Amino acid sequence: MIIILVCMVLIVHTNILNEPRSLSPTLVLGFLLLSSYIFGYLLEKVKVPRITSYIFSGLILGPYVLEFFSPKVIESLSFLNSLALAFIAFCAGGELHLKSLRSKLKSILFLIVGVTSIVFIGVTLSVFAISQFIPFMEAYDAKVRFAISSIFGVIAVARSPSSTIAIISETKAKGPLTETVLAVIVVTDVIIIMLFAGVISLSQIIIKSGDSLNFTFILGLFVEISIAFLLGYFLGRSIIFLIERVHLEFPVVIATMGFIVIKFCHLLSEYLHEVHDISLSLEPLLICMMAGFTVQNFSKHGETFLSRLDDVSLPIYVAFFSITGASINLSVLKTGWITGMIVLVSRTTMMFIGSYFSGKLAGDSPKIYKNTWLGFITQAGVSLGLLTEVVRRFPEIGVPIQSILIASITFNQVIGPVAFKYSLNNVGEANNQ
Repeated sequence: MIIILVCMVLIVHTNILNEPRSLSPTLVLGFLLLSSYIFGYLLEKVKVPRITSYIFSGLILGPYVLEFFSPKVIESLSFLNSLALAFIAFCAGGELHLKSLRSKLKSILFLIVGVTSIVFIGVTLSVFAISQFIPFMEAYDAKVRFAISSIFGVIAVARSPSSTIAIISETKAKGPLTETVLAVIVVTDVIIIMLFAGVISLSQIIIKSGDSLNFTFILGLFVEISIAFLLGYFLGRSIIFLIERVHLEFPVVIATMGFIVIKFCHLLSEYLHEVHDISLSLEPLLICMMAGFTVQNFSKHGETFLSRLDDVSLPIYVAFFSITGASINLSVLKTGWITGMIVLVSRTTMMFIGSYFSGKLAGDSPKIYKNTWLGFITQAGVSLGLLTEVVRRFPEIGVPIQSILIASITFNQVIGPVAFKYSLNNVGEANNQ
């Protein structure tokens, strides 16, 4: 494998090809899969989580470091990220087993409320405290600076189900910490969308002065989430039917369903907007998550479902996280890294405080509430998606906000998996030791 990797490097950096950095997306994907797998295998020997290795591999080989391929090629592979996220969402929903979660319901609720509140308030106040020293914020009055700070706060609440699922799959972890962290992250993923809508609506009133609070928008958001859950339930029922009655290649069926869900959501949104001027944006990840949840809790095939997904998880995780790494633009990080590090430290501190005291109040054992926060560090897809919406809503301030938070999110995405793997080993729930 290493010989093949060396050959690939020679192909890229010699004149064997007429346009060395215009490799086809298929060749680049094969190169990324192979090199990232080797990185993961080697760095695992020094206890580095594989997904962190995949991210590093993509970053180093990507268009912003060694330039083995162009940003355009990575953009052409972005559809694989959507498919991988759909797959991961199926896994996330399937991991939520109601019977096993009932005994931890108090702990889960305390953590959701406690961590969400403390992180949102803590990061908002931290950014506001230094807002007069942040170039793009210093010219605004205190009211506007606080509104902008609240945008930082709400995005800081978001976490990464994809990274959490990948670490659980890699370590084959089972136990109260694993189940609690996953449940909190998945439920928070839904809550963050609603919280974000409220913060953005209020911020528009303050920043743009003259906008009114759009209750119709917030109501529409609840409708979107309800429809997504309903569609997810029926999709889950379809999967149960296929498991029981139809003998097909299961991974192919799941990949096809994920692709159909993604295309359906995008096409429906475009059609309603262009033809009927209706803004309805269904979240495909919520649909897939609910489908996995339905299979796990409304049939006897939950373990079979997860087992079959786990059988094909390795290439999907390698592709997803290596493409994520290759997409990290280091030049963007330079412009906002100082403020980004302040946000990072504030967010991590608030995660610890919120998790520690919420777990203690819920009556969790010390080894749980002292380690839970380590599973909440990672950020990725949801955070980046929310940032895109911020840029769209606030063109003038959205770009600098994006630059600052991408710096923070990038560090969280790299150190988060390491921290979570450490916590699972620390409480004895990792079964791959």
